[in-house]
Amino acid sequence: MKNKIYLAPLEGVTDSIYRRTFEKYYGGVVKYFTPFLSPNSTYKFTTREFKEIDPEKNDVRITVPQLLTNNSQHFLWAAGQIAALGYKEINFNLGCPSGTVVAKKKGSGLLYYPEEVNKLLYEVFSGLEKVCTENGAKVPEISIKTRLGKEKPEEFYEILDIYNEYPISELTIHPRIQSDFYREPIKPEFFDYAVTHSKAPLVFNGEIKTIKDIENTFSIYPVIDAVMIGRGLIENPELAMKYSKGISEDLSTEIDIERFKKFHNELLEQYIEILSGEKPVLHRLKEFWGYWQQPFAGQEKTIKKIRKSNKISEYKALFEELV
Repeated sequence: MKNKIYLAPLEGVTDSIYRRTFEKYYGGVVKYFTPFLSPNSTYKFTTREFKEIDPEKNDVRITVPQLLTNNSQHFLWAAGQIAALGYKEINFNLGCPSGTVVAKKKGSGLLYYPEEVNKLLYEVFSGLEKVCTENGAKVPEISIKTRLGKEKPEEFYEILDIYNEYPISELTIHPRIQSDFYREPIKPEFFDYAVTHSKAPLVFNGEIKTIKDIENTFSIYPVIDAVMIGRGLIENPELAMKYSKGISEDLSTEIDIERFKKFHNELLEQYIEILSGEKPVLHRLKEFWGYWQQPFAGQEKTIKKIRKSNKISEYKALFEELV
């Protein structure tokens, strides 16, 4: 079987509209992970959160809802609801490095408290079958996306020992600590450690931006069969498609402009349809231009104008000039 590509969740970028449209024009992705949902004491999903898991807006066969919480009861409630919608896997976010998330002792901030991670996982796996039965649902797999720790990479040794106590379906490791954010170099030696010590199947995440990067990762780690790509796949939406078709040369900066134009325009029209007013639409599209600059080298002035545009008509005219 061909090695697999997963789309990492990026808050404010990879929403259900983006994921559906990406699959239509590009594909090559086996699993699409949603930006995190944050179940809480209201025991209700917000309207925005439900759109991310609404089966009418998502393909439950390839979409993996991700949960961010430090409370097992909140996790179990959400898991029961999600399983009842037909999802087969739920991902637990223990990797988000955001300061606001970490301050709430969630995401990679929870890794600083391994005893609490252990308690939460024990309660989740102990209570999962019951809550799913109550919702008339099959028990989903639970996967985890993690960093190495909060302050020191050596925290990972104890964290991995805890993970090994539970039937985690897949463990995606981003080999940085929380305080590295995305600035510091990744620490692959800790992924090496996981290869020889993890009981769960592993997925590599971090600094994969080209076909060559994908091939090198699978070559270095032949025991894994999946990588998760975030920014690299947003920057070059053809990456997974080309890899899945067996294109081995590194064409990371070359894209089919006509295909991209159709992809972009369909995204734009969908956001115009669901968002109220021009500013929210433009704000939404401008989020992408932090990633879309690489294929348009030499056209930085036009991109700068795009990111400063105040009217959709102005934005569209500039985009036509760009492509």
